[in-house]
Amino acid sequence: MMFGLLQVLAQAPVQVSSYSRTTKSTITLTAIHLILILILINCSQTTTAFIFPPMSTIKTQPTSKSTSKSTSKLTLQSSSKQHADEYDLLVIGGGSAGLTAAKFARTFGKSVAIIEKERLGGDCTWTGCIPSKTLIASSKIAHMANNILVQSQSQSQSQSSSTKVKEFQSQMGVTIHQTKKDSSASVSSSVVVDMEAVQNRIQNTIQHIYDEDDSPEAMRKLGIDTIQGRAEFRSKDKLQIFGSGSGSGSDSDSDSGFSSTVTAKYGVLICTGASPKDPSKDMNIPGITSIDYITYENAFTLKEVPKYMTVVGGGPIGVELAQAYARLGSKVTVIAQSLLPREEPEAGEMLQRVFEKEGITVINSRLSSVEPVSLTDSLDGDDNYNDNDSVGRHHKCYCQNGESVTGTVMLLALGRKPVVDGLGLSNVGIELNAAGGIEVDKNLQTTCRGIYAAGDCTGVEQYTHYAGYQGAVGARNILLPLKDPGMMDFVPGTTFTDPQVASVGLTEEAAKEKYGARKVCIAFKELKETDRAICDNIDEGYIKVVYLKGNYKILGASISSPVAGELIAEISVAMKSKMSFDMLATVIHTYPSHSFALQAMAAELYYEKLVKLKPILNFLKKIGL
Repeated sequence: MMFGLLQVLAQAPVQVSSYSRTTKSTITLTAIHLILILILINCSQTTTAFIFPPMSTIKTQPTSKSTSKSTSKLTLQSSSKQHADEYDLLVIGGGSAGLTAAKFARTFGKSVAIIEKERLGGDCTWTGCIPSKTLIASSKIAHMANNILVQSQSQSQSQSSSTKVKEFQSQMGVTIHQTKKDSSASVSSSVVVDMEAVQNRIQNTIQHIYDEDDSPEAMRKLGIDTIQGRAEFRSKDKLQIFGSGSGSGSDSDSDSGFSSTVTAKYGVLICTGASPKDPSKDMNIPGITSIDYITYENAFTLKEVPKYMTVVGGGPIGVELAQAYARLGSKVTVIAQSLLPREEPEAGEMLQRVFEKEGITVINSRLSSVEPVSLTDSLDGDDNYNDNDSVGRHHKCYCQNGESVTGTVMLLALGRKPVVDGLGLSNVGIELNAAGGIEVDKNLQTTCRGIYAAGDCTGVEQYTHYAGYQGAVGARNILLPLKDPGMMDFVPGTTFTDPQVASVGLTEEAAKEKYGARKVCIAFKELKETDRAICDNIDEGYIKVVYLKGNYKILGASISSPVAGELIAEISVAMKSKMSFDMLATVIHTYPSHSFALQAMAAELYYEKLVKLKPILNFLKKIGL
């Protein structure tokens, strides 16, 4: 279509030979303008392909607009000793959204500065994705080692004889320990978790990713300035930055330190993320302030595995950490009405069965109140249950269903709230939505023209990958012509338990509510019925696809398997490209991969469709087609 339009426009000057030279010139210019508009439209549909730009293509020239301009005297920790007074783009917040936005800006040669009051990398690098998946890796090794001991009377020779295995166990912080019961040759084996080694690996992983991708030094190489301090709007294009008096980069909301102003030429992108909900303010749990509870922000710094851990909350953070610490040796109790309540019911039911098999207690109720427990009190007959790492954290929880549980460490996983305080949003007329996040339109623009917001601070789905996507789209909409949508109809997400739980799009209930029960169909398969699961001796998991009757349009999917996070990407691609579920049968999958089950499920619908066309197909065959 575009080629045809270009042909017509290119002929415009030729078809006006009877007009004056001025008229011909005007029409020629009009044709050129239309061609440029079409090119821009085409570009607007493809620019999001640069969401994660190849860093090798980014030049590292200074980002100041002019060397003759005066520079700020703000003595804050920065990727450069001095930073400019004006940038094409200002980004508030250095998490996934902010970092991706800044890198996007540099891809197009725009000057950009990230203003971060704490440390670059955000929750994902420091207290979320990276440390949690590293902890989960060690817990998985511990779980595998325990299974070896359960299934074998004596320690496997391959586990003790291989030097490489020993080195790997030491690195992961999990080893199988042997002790002699008596003077006889009998040996007792147990799994020993070296929490110090686990912590070292977590910190080393964080440091490696931070140094390579997130640090001020890494930003400097890309031509991105970073400014440490708290940003507050003075106008829609001007920010005042407050830093600590010492200039050491410590978090400070005080205005007593150094301050300066910086201006955005094209716009400001807010990427301030989210933080744990305050149970004393957001939840009003009686007695919660009487104990020293932890959240995901400090769950990865425990020096010892807690003897008894109580996890309050059954969302992704709660279930991931509950299983991880249980596998490392803690006696874990989860208090939640249901596990993964935003997922399909099958997901929570499956995960609760897995938890019970692994010795994790689940109390399906809400937390009613908490009280501290004396260090001298015993717990379930254990007279020596005190943890060196849990002073002030011993507690007794009372649930609404009448049950109670006592523990040494309490982890609160009750959700996260957008970080919007201290930004001066009211100074520029930025409004908040019902979730407490920054109100944005489909293109991520706030209620103040020229100011955009991306990621968790908007109060939408809180995923690192979604924040990064929105960060790129927000920067693109500020810096480039026309607009791309940043609010998506469906976003895939994965909970990294074992097995993983991943989903995208509508649940069965939501689909039936939207389209009507008669128009919605379900394809469901237990994972244990698939060939790969049989090979791997997997007895839990499933694949569920929700689609429309008639045209087989995919409305959503929920998958639980060891590789659910990878499988859900295929469904996301199919939904984005508008591929119907039955047509997945025409895409060849490797066998016996977990993904082959998707092709097999789609093939059932594909053959069903062909059977309905059997009379027509037989007729066409008879006439020689």
